[in-house]
Amino acid sequence: MRSKARHFLVASLFAAQAALGAGAQAQGRTEFLAQQLRTSDDFRVRTQAALALGATDDPAAVDPLCRGLDDGNDVVRTAAAAALAKLGRPQGLPCLKARQAREGNATARAQIEKSVHALEKAGGGGNGAVPANARVYVAVGGVTNKTRRSPHELESLVRSAMNDKLRTMSGYVVAPPGESSAAAKKVLADKPTLKAFHLQTTVEPPQYSNNALTVVVRVTMSTYPGKELKGEFAPRLTQSDTPSSDRASEDALIRMALEKALDSFDKVVASMR
Repeated sequence: MRSKARHFLVASLFAAQAALGAGAQAQGRTEFLAQQLRTSDDFRVRTQAALALGATDDPAAVDPLCRGLDDGNDVVRTAAAAALAKLGRPQGLPCLKARQAREGNATARAQIEKSVHALEKAGGGGNGAVPANARVYVAVGGVTNKTRRSPHELESLVRSAMNDKLRTMSGYVVAPPGESSAAAKKVLADKPTLKAFHLQTTVEPPQYSNNALTVVVRVTMSTYPGKELKGEFAPRLTQSDTPSSDRASEDALIRMALEKALDSFDKVVASMR
């Protein structure tokens, strides 16, 4: 009986994978997988959707996976925790830690602890070590969300965009997410030549008017860890031929605005030498 049950489960998982693959071709992969994780009445499909989201390398996968940590099935919660670690986005840490405190299943709790450790070690794009050629240490702070998007989704987008841009900037290193003031001071004491800054982001509501979309993103620059205000960058970008809600265009403009803000930030930092 056990052999038959196992064979049935494996067959069902393969069927679930095939169904997910076919559906993902018909619409955006992340969007489709998130929908399956949220709505499927088959825990095997939800499990496969969670694991597949972890392999997308898409920051938009953080939000559905965080919701997956509250799934009623232990296997799905375990898969969602593992997927957040594989995705490697530090935005998954808060929801993992929140679930860790109340997770009752031993297997799921063990995976959550493993995932928390993996993301903390990764440090949001770095492992916490400061390269010898580093000259600027940047703490990417929280996001003030003035849009109607979920906080997880928007913060994931913003942090991903900022980390991706900062990685391309010579001499920059990103501080681990949630770093304590004491830990930051130790890093700076060990490497006193570093300039350290904290960046806080505010995303204004997207505006649709005159057949166009306008996005405004504000990035506030402060010292770190003291957080003495040093400046603000507020790129305003407009895309024509966008008469109604277009999430993909909003994402693209937000990313572009953040890149412009960081370019301005880099110029200010350079002037401080």
